[in-house]
Amino acid sequence: MLYRQNFRTANSTREGTRTKREIQKVVVRINKHVRSYQRARKAILRLDLNDNIGEKYQEIQPEDLAVSKEVTEENRFGQGVSKMAWFWMVDGEQSQLNMSTVYRINWLKARARRDKWREEVSLVRHEMLWTTLWFQYEKEIWETRALQSTEPGKEAYASKQVELWTNFTKKAGLMFQGKQMECI
Repeated sequence: MLYRQNFRTANSTREGTRTKREIQKVVVRINKHVRSYQRARKAILRLDLNDNIGEKYQEIQPEDLAVSKEVTEENRFGQGVSKMAWFWMVDGEQSQLNMSTVYRINWLKARARRDKWREEVSLVRHEMLWTTLWFQYEKEIWETRALQSTEPGKEAYASKQVELWTNFTKKAGLMFQGKQMECI
């Protein structure tokens, strides 16, 4: 969260450096808590209570602490393949209820991303159509100017512009073929 809220939005090098220091402090605190947990876990395992406590409370691995790319990279591909760390699922029924909530939130986020991308695709298709129509409009304006021109220099310039906008229209038509919205 610090990365997304502070570092990426930093307006100056000073703010970015300050945010990096804050992030490093948080990482140090997390590592301190992980070491404390690992020591407590080893102490409980040495008691040898045969409660399968070693299976329930596993050793924390670096990948368990990895920040979801969904947080740091909003628009990346492959966002549906993230695996949750084991410690989010430790407490039985309460954990199951929490997991249900987490899954529901993740599903809603995924649906919002899908809707956002669908809207983006629709906008890009419309923009392709609008671009092509703009090129045609400009070509028609310059055709009119070429026909209305009384001076040879202005007529030559207008003809050159007609050629330019005609080429733009053709290239856009080829590049956007089958991808743009149809004219209504």
